[in-house]
Amino acid sequence: MKNDYGSLRRRTRDSGWQWLLVGVILGMGFATVVCVGGYAFGVITFSVLESDTETPDVQVEPNQTDVANLATRVQQTMDAQQAPVAETAESPAGEETEPGTAAEETALETPEITATPSPLPESADSTPEDVAALPAETAEGVESAAPESPATGEGEAGEGQPEAALAVDTPVVGTPPVGQPTQTISFGGEPIIPTALDAIKTDMVPVTGGTFMMGTTTEEASQAVDECALYDATCPLEWVSDSTPAHQVTVDSFQIEAYEVSVAQYVAFLNWLGPNSHKNQCQGQPCAMTTDEAESSYIAFDGTTYSVRNPEFYSDHPITWVTWWGAEQYCNALNRRLPTEAEWERAARGPQNYVYPWGFEFDAAKANSSRPAAEGTEIVTSYPNGASPYGVFNMAGNVSEWVADWYQFDYYSQAAGPNPQGPISGTEKVLRGGSWDTVPLLLRAVHRQSADPTQPTASTGFRCVSSGSAAAAPAPALDAGAGTGDDTLPSGAPTLAPAATQAEPAGPTATLDPGT
Repeated sequence: MKNDYGSLRRRTRDSGWQWLLVGVILGMGFATVVCVGGYAFGVITFSVLESDTETPDVQVEPNQTDVANLATRVQQTMDAQQAPVAETAESPAGEETEPGTAAEETALETPEITATPSPLPESADSTPEDVAALPAETAEGVESAAPESPATGEGEAGEGQPEAALAVDTPVVGTPPVGQPTQTISFGGEPIIPTALDAIKTDMVPVTGGTFMMGTTTEEASQAVDECALYDATCPLEWVSDSTPAHQVTVDSFQIEAYEVSVAQYVAFLNWLGPNSHKNQCQGQPCAMTTDEAESSYIAFDGTTYSVRNPEFYSDHPITWVTWWGAEQYCNALNRRLPTEAEWERAARGPQNYVYPWGFEFDAAKANSSRPAAEGTEIVTSYPNGASPYGVFNMAGNVSEWVADWYQFDYYSQAAGPNPQGPISGTEKVLRGGSWDTVPLLLRAVHRQSADPTQPTASTGFRCVSSGSAAAAPAPALDAGAGTGDDTLPSGAPTLAPAATQAEPAGPTATLDPGT
């Protein structure tokens, strides 16, 4: 057999480089697997790969309050270190201190930190001590509160030096630049009164708060019913039952308009609201009726503008044919409101707790009522001698006045706290004061009436109040011998239209049953 081993050796020698290549490939493959696995598990990192995705270094500028607190703690620490030095100086003569002790080390000179109050605004959490710890501002900026470094002597932070010393030089985000005032955030107060209404609003008089007896007793109510016979009228006892029992009520001081809201004032209000506003622009409800809806209304409307019907006579008469919603909306437009039932009675009866605004007996010369028979309303400044002790006109007669409370027949039988607001709901609103077409029984300041808030009448009006007693106009001086609407008015009374020189048109028709 032929020996072929020589050829085998030649083939092995020629293929050596191939085995080397295979080994290199296997080695690189293994190394790649190891690197990928290590990178995946976070064992190995590659800065080149992460340079583009690296999160930028965000420097948070310190809060000035924290800087002040840290500076204060630095001062306290250095004071504590200086304390042993003072004790050493006071030690008895002959007593030596061992070299190298803590007392000797603290005897080294410690630079003094001078704290000057900073004009930077105080934060809500800062204290006067924190603010005092801040350094004074200079023309170049804010000086550092750090002591000089032992190594450099230039105040730079050295090894072991508190980092708070450097933070003082860093501007605080949100802090106004030096020398500029801090912006003051203010919140709006009451809405601005429209110019058209502000010019014609009624002056107010102050009413002192306190505790008084609200309502009436059964005896007084029965006597008032019996007196109806003196005026050729019949008054059922049910008319006075809802005003009993008498009960103590406390109210805060407030201001009330001296006069009922006039026709001219309310017409200005409707023109401010805009055309057709009387139909549904008072909280979505009708405001008032014009001559188109009620012939005896004092408000005329031509489709564009509201005006006073026959202004020579009615401009200064109280507004009538106004809904409760229309009265409330008017008061709100002047930053005022309707009085509560308790406030109204307090203003009408005064500290003396009169039955009528002027006293305890009815006087036909002091109010516009059906006794003697009246033809309609009179100007809002009429009957000054019948004003209440606080100087409020026509709280008896002329027009019945809407108040804020819902009506409930037995409400006086329920316990009520200070400043009662009436029932939380109902179907009718309370009316107070009686009117030009009612008998004297209804003119009593204790009497209560009620009506649907959406149903105005020819004898229903209102006046407004405002909480608090500040900035109230003084009560007008009253002339005890004055008569009715032709009397000279005190200074500050609204300017009225001149006296009529022609026959006055027929007044509105009475609409209330009581007293007819």
